[in-house]
Amino acid sequence: PQIGAMLPITRKALGRDWMEFFTVLVWATVILIMFLSKLKAAQDVLIAIILGTIFAIANADYLFAKFRFYKVYVVLRRALWQDCWGSGVLSLICLAIHYQWHEASWPGALLHVSSLAAWTLGGVQTGPMVSCALWAGGKNQMTKIQLMLRIISQAAGSIIAFAVFGLYYSFAFPGEGPFSHFFGLESLAAAALVFATSVVQIRHREAKIREQIASKSQ
Repeated sequence: PQIGAMLPITRKALGRDWMEFFTVLVWATVILIMFLSKLKAAQDVLIAIILGTIFAIANADYLFAKFRFYKVYVVLRRALWQDCWGSGVLSLICLAIHYQWHEASWPGALLHVSSLAAWTLGGVQTGPMVSCALWAGGKNQMTKIQLMLRIISQAAGSIIAFAVFGLYYSFAFPGEGPFSHFFGLESLAAAALVFATSVVQIRHREAKIREQIASKSQ
């Protein structure tokens, strides 16, 4: 048995493996086409958005390589991936809560508050309000290019989460709006509160750091 296992793979066996792979690929394509043909136009758009965003994330190096800020992207790549992942996860959690309490408007506000908690506890920027507050309220916290990259990564994670939820909701409750109560005055007020709180917090941190530096220099 050991000698047989060590024998080289013949050309006939190799061709058979490729034929099996090609057969599976053809059937998977047929099933996918049949599935897509049953979808509505809005569902097709959501699937295209999901696949397009995933494709953009997977090929971010190629897409950004032609721009001058590519070196900035390379330095921030790990942090941007964390922002994207964190934004998507928090969005899905808040949307799942919104699914359980569809008439409630507080899950939309919770999304902004959770982004502040993620930055305070873990240092991950999952919301644009936090990133904009760090850029506007802090000194030398980030440049405009870094802010743009942060917001793009956060938007990518959120877009996937919202599109996935919208697609699922369209199957579970066809004809109903998935975000009818998610966005509202409560969400807008929470966003403004998170921005103001983040500005105050980053200024307090910087003032504390300056005090520590001054005390060490004395």
